[in-house]
Amino acid sequence: MGKILFCALLFLPVLARAADTAPRISEHCKIFKDVASDALDLSDVIELAMCNNPTTKEAWLNTRAGAMAYNGSALGGYLPHVTASGSYGRNWREDHIAGAPNAKTSDTTMSGGLSLSWLLYDFGKREASVERTFQAMNSANFAYSNTLQQVAHEVISAYYNTLSSVEALSAARANEDATRKSFDLASKKFELGMASKADKLQTETSYVQAQLDTTRQEQVVKTSRASLAKLMGLPPNMEVRLAPANANAKANDEIVSKSVEDIIETALKKRPDLKAKVADVNASYAGLRGASATFFPRVEGFASKDWYDRHAKWGDTNLDDSGYSVGLRVSMPIFTGFEDYYSLRNAKYQYAAKREELKSLEQNIELGVVNAYTDYKTSLKSLALAKKMHESALESEKVAMGSYQAGKGDIIRLMEAQSKLLLARKEMIAAQYGVYTYKAALLKAAGELNLRNLGMEPQE
Repeated sequence: MGKILFCALLFLPVLARAADTAPRISEHCKIFKDVASDALDLSDVIELAMCNNPTTKEAWLNTRAGAMAYNGSALGGYLPHVTASGSYGRNWREDHIAGAPNAKTSDTTMSGGLSLSWLLYDFGKREASVERTFQAMNSANFAYSNTLQQVAHEVISAYYNTLSSVEALSAARANEDATRKSFDLASKKFELGMASKADKLQTETSYVQAQLDTTRQEQVVKTSRASLAKLMGLPPNMEVRLAPANANAKANDEIVSKSVEDIIETALKKRPDLKAKVADVNASYAGLRGASATFFPRVEGFASKDWYDRHAKWGDTNLDDSGYSVGLRVSMPIFTGFEDYYSLRNAKYQYAAKREELKSLEQNIELGVVNAYTDYKTSLKSLALAKKMHESALESEKVAMGSYQAGKGDIIRLMEAQSKLLLARKEMIAAQYGVYTYKAALLKAAGELNLRNLGMEPQE
């Protein structure tokens, strides 16, 4: 037995494999930005979310729980278990003997014991249990990485949505200013008898409509800022200032420049949620192995020492006994009410179900990559068209305003030009930030969402 213990102690470092594989973010995360005063860029926003978002913290804690479960099973399953026991008691009784006075007796009993049991071999059930907890730990680690990418993607979308709403507000205010000038111009012309009252009323309606659009857009900005603050783990009513998006950032376009087939191949290799599902399948298979091993014997070594002392007052009894035992124990289930049988069947069905879940996830990943790839390519074309439309609408508005000022154009044409210019500005803003958002979605679908690929890698 001494040799077996020595070998087990040598083997323990191998059993306690590196369980600390998840990237550490939540435990020692330091925020260097003062969110109340500094303008935050994308990297700052992502860091705040990684530090403060409850979802990332929950996933981190799950990885720690998985690591502790694995370490406990790896160590506890291969080491002997030692149990100590003890008792103390006192009894009183009266002995009735014919023709003699009653004899009173008091017994004091003390006992103690120390037992050791050590599982030596169980046909792979112990190894299967360790493997199952190890794969569960891996699944939690990959799920944590997937959570980080998911939260990062949500933050990126909210960040660009907020910037888009802010620029849309600027466009609404510019349109409000333009319609106000049209209203002032029409009012002066009406006072001079150079325009009808209908022109004045139409420009007034357009100006009020522009004010209403500005008010609504201000509400959109507040809502989008609150949503972004929540993702960063900050109070929703906290004022957060954002730095403008860096259009000149040098992003790594290696992924997005690949063909859709190559991106699918990359996703099937790197997606953390797929790796987590593979770990779940492996854990289920380990559970199946453990259920199969239940039908085989268990071989255990045992050793114990027992001590017993009984002392009787008013009597002559005094017992003192101790003993030792050591040996091997073999146990094998014969009939357990079909519990082991149905447990094995259950493990088989669970393993088959996990494999089907893996296939389904692979198909969803492939579909997600195709959709994200199509959306990104379409957003690039949409941006080019939106820029052309904005240039045309801007020139049209200038011509219409000049003609109306010169008395050659009508107010209807001017208002239509202003309305189309506002629409073109909004379309261009949405298309610009749509490219950023769809690119982030494609990178996430490929499992390659990081600051370097977004062009936001910290400068050294």
